[in-house]
Amino acid sequence: MTWLFCVFVGVALRLEYLLAKHILESRFPEWTNNKRRIFAVRVVSCTHATISALGCICSLLFDLNLVREPYEYSNSSAAYIFLFSMGYFLYDLMDMYIHGELPNSKEYFVHHSLVLIAFSIILLSGRLFGFAMIGLLVEVQTIFLHVRTMVRLLGASREHKMYSHLINLNMWCLFVFRHLPITFLLYFLTVKDDKVPTVLRLFLVGGLTFLEYHNTHLTISMAKTDGFFGFPGVATLDEDSCDPLGAVNSEKEKAAKPANGHSITNGKAKRID
Repeated sequence: MTWLFCVFVGVALRLEYLLAKHILESRFPEWTNNKRRIFAVRVVSCTHATISALGCICSLLFDLNLVREPYEYSNSSAAYIFLFSMGYFLYDLMDMYIHGELPNSKEYFVHHSLVLIAFSIILLSGRLFGFAMIGLLVEVQTIFLHVRTMVRLLGASREHKMYSHLINLNMWCLFVFRHLPITFLLYFLTVKDDKVPTVLRLFLVGGLTFLEYHNTHLTISMAKTDGFFGFPGVATLDEDSCDPLGAVNSEKEKAAKPANGHSITNGKAKRID
């Protein structure tokens, strides 16, 4: 049943991607394949982030035992949220493999693999449910990050008032829902915890440290692109620069790029999950 649910999630997300790609082809025939792919990928990623974030917030609000006892307490609703995310990450890895992007997406391969291993351990052991739910709060900020990229792809100007509010909210949420939860979990594991086995604790601390590096990299890139902390920001962003961590193109696409720099095959912006 567990793996069937993950397969169902993966198939549903694949169908959503194909539908989004079809709609974009009919609505924006002037867009490059690369731009349509970036946007379609963001649609799927935003769906995952929204469902995961809503499920995470509802679980934490309606069952405070997940916060009071993050190691030993568990419930079935949280398990299905983990399975949903596992289905998405498995789909995403397969999607990158199909489009030849895995060799240029090492950071995201490590990120997805760590999450899949961690969720598998949690589901098999019945432990650390609250720990993982607090970690999943990062998906709240991910929603705004994907919306930001899609709005820029649609041509929104950095000077537009609504876009200005969006990037400010995005940066605020980055600290509240990414840096703060990871910092708390590292503090919990290294200072407060006396129940997590040593080997598992070392694995979790290592994984969280990598995620915090990922978040710091994202923060710096966003600051440079959107104009925070003294950086001037970038007024115009195209499909290859709208993502704060840059674009990922397959080797096949790089070889197929003509001299004017426009892609003629599929490519994709890096995920941030």
